[in-house]
Amino acid sequence: MIETPPSSAAARVVRSVVTLALLWGLAGLLGCGDDGPARTRGEAKGSEGGTAAPVLAPVARVESTDIWQDLIAQRPSAVLLREARVWIDLGHPSARKHIELAAGKTPWHLGEDVGDRRAALVLDRGGTLTIPLDGDFAPELNPDREVELPEGAPPPEEPPPPVAGLAMAITLRALAPNQSVTVLWEERPLANLRVGMEWERRTLSLPGDLVLTGENRLRLHFREVAPWAEVEALLAAEGGELPAAEGETGEAGAASADEARADWKVSAAVESVEIGPLAVIRDGPPSQRDPVHRAQGERVEYEVPAGTSLVYYLVPPRRARLELQVSGRGSVEVFASTDVDHRVGRRPAELLQQPLRAAGRSASVDLSGYGEIPTRLEVRVSSTRDQRPGEPPGGALFSAMDITARRSLPVDRRDRKTRDVYVVALEGARPDDLFEPSRRGPSYPNVERLLDGALIFDRAYTLGAAAVPSHAGMLSSVVPPGHLTVRGTFVAEGQTLLPEVLDRAGYFTSNIASNSDFNEERGLTQGFGNHEILWRSNTRGNDAEKVILETLREIEQRPAPRFVYAVLNDAQAPYDPPSEVIADVPVPEDAPAQHRTHMWVGRVRTGKIEPDRKQLAYVRRLYRGELQVIDTAIGALLDTLEARGELDDAIVVLVGLHGEEFLEHGSAGHGRTLYEESVRIPLVIRAPKLLAPGRVDVPVDLLDLAPTITDLLGVGYAPQWQGESLVPLIDDPQPPPRLILSYLGDGSRAAIIGRYKFVLGPGRGRESQHFYDLGSDPEELIDAVATGGVALRMVRSALGWELLEQPDWSRPRWGTGANLRPAFALDHGL
Repeated sequence: MIETPPSSAAARVVRSVVTLALLWGLAGLLGCGDDGPARTRGEAKGSEGGTAAPVLAPVARVESTDIWQDLIAQRPSAVLLREARVWIDLGHPSARKHIELAAGKTPWHLGEDVGDRRAALVLDRGGTLTIPLDGDFAPELNPDREVELPEGAPPPEEPPPPVAGLAMAITLRALAPNQSVTVLWEERPLANLRVGMEWERRTLSLPGDLVLTGENRLRLHFREVAPWAEVEALLAAEGGELPAAEGETGEAGAASADEARADWKVSAAVESVEIGPLAVIRDGPPSQRDPVHRAQGERVEYEVPAGTSLVYYLVPPRRARLELQVSGRGSVEVFASTDVDHRVGRRPAELLQQPLRAAGRSASVDLSGYGEIPTRLEVRVSSTRDQRPGEPPGGALFSAMDITARRSLPVDRRDRKTRDVYVVALEGARPDDLFEPSRRGPSYPNVERLLDGALIFDRAYTLGAAAVPSHAGMLSSVVPPGHLTVRGTFVAEGQTLLPEVLDRAGYFTSNIASNSDFNEERGLTQGFGNHEILWRSNTRGNDAEKVILETLREIEQRPAPRFVYAVLNDAQAPYDPPSEVIADVPVPEDAPAQHRTHMWVGRVRTGKIEPDRKQLAYVRRLYRGELQVIDTAIGALLDTLEARGELDDAIVVLVGLHGEEFLEHGSAGHGRTLYEESVRIPLVIRAPKLLAPGRVDVPVDLLDLAPTITDLLGVGYAPQWQGESLVPLIDDPQPPPRLILSYLGDGSRAAIIGRYKFVLGPGRGRESQHFYDLGSDPEELIDAVATGGVALRMVRSALGWELLEQPDWSRPRWGTGANLRPAFALDHGL
């Protein structure tokens, strides 16, 4: 049941509405203090205060679709197994999925010609790789074993050390004189090796007490480095092609690359790393045939030689199947396993074993038993017999490798036309407070009115934990490292903001801001025909109600179509709501003064004060009082649009810019962390003639909001925008996975796929990485980075690809790192 506001708050609503009535002669606005009983989702309030039939987006019919994810397009993320070993070819750019992620530059320079081989240059003194050991390589399936003595031999005085179940081979050469390397596994030294200037393959045992089930860290630390000029001279003397810097294009690019290379310090070149059973590693390196792709446009066939496996880490949808179209000689097998299988030492389940035919055949594998479970999926190509003279080698040619999940999608026949657009941007509002008042505190009846006819994104994330980068990212559809506001500075030259696009489409664009940082100097007002800042907006009298009052004046005075962007910052410190809103709230001892709660936040951050439970509850109640002010303002906006007969034709967006922390993880305010309370935001779109009311429970971020708005209007958007419309996702009952990101100014990122969240902080090493299962641990109390398994590998790989191209990653062309489009691999030679 929706509560009515306190009488004092109701009086404030009436005063605001009367003011509007006097301005515009809208006498019908005078009786809006009580909404009456709560309405069920989807009901629309009629003009006489009753209920009318819900206004829903038209759906002419539905059609079925099957393909959920194209695994050939995901080949960059597939871990490669070759002849019963994990094979990391550092001469190939796909090895990036094994490079340990860091907020800064990587010391690995992949895919370079070093003499007669392709390898990775190691800059500075070393780098780290992350290697999954699971499936048949799980430590539980490869235990150390005791040395077997010859029959009749006397027992030794001391038992020999056990024989390792797993071993490793590294093929490398020094590029600096007198080189040596320390090989560390999970930061424990395995060996100190002298490394010569010729290629050599060095093998090492992996003691069972060092190996983890799942992700393992291999770090190489070299003692010596050489300036690039010396390395360049050495390679030139050997007659090989010199390495080219990544991103080198044209004369200007080459000159810039030469300058970058001049500062290089190089230690070694590493061609490959292999991990497998000890006997396999001792047998020598595998054959050198790589999988290859054949492209006709974006249609790709993938040739995989016998003895090779492609291992994918994913969370299949419900009722999923793996559909293959494949030809060749030998056989194709499919295996699946989970983290539980890996931990208990259970071998992967064989789901398919089928001989190949030169003419081709199809195969279908049921994955429904693995629906919504992090799964290691291995597609293995085997040779059924030895190669005969003159016969082509065994292998498979895949023309399709798709995860499918049949679902019905509505045919998109939306009436895309000019409509008014109103965006209410909330700084500091948290969805758990704003959308769950029954358990969080006071009610917000006008927010509930908005939700009743709206599409709610339950898992929306901001692009940055502070207002300026979030505004810029949402309006420019460019990630913070690209629009340059990640440190709260300015929008870079050349960006095109949403109001500019709408201005060109004939809209009058207005902005009313209660944050003085939303200004021309920061580049945030580009394209707004009218821009107004309400100064000293954190004090009473310049709160959300005044912003909305100015917004309503714009609606009255400006011609249609209109785009109005209203910025409300009530819900961030200082938390200073009107006294009538919190008249019945007791003030605990030593509580901060309302207008000084921003100072309280600073003292909490620096550890100068440790608030007790009562003091924290009081400050949180002040914060919710600010949300009550916002709720009243939203009510005035809805009432006015409804009285003008424009509410159902318009697009109304309620969106957060960042959250607020209340000591959930020891901090207060915002802008310091990437925890859920800081980066998870409310996002609601009310456009009943375009979007049916409901909820979207997959993660989304603000990069896609501007393209979504222009899509709903039928307006073409700027080519440099990096986001894409959410309309296809909205229509899909079981959409493919998406990677969404939030940023901090120190280079930190939070990467989220489904319920799994990986946080990459500054620095290097495991201490800079954190992993959470938000499904079982929504409060982010258990850091599972050491045991993340399949899901951790999935998120890390996806983030690695986007880090490669940021700040220039384009979702319309490449998808996200979690669901790569075919163009990504083709554009990167993969």
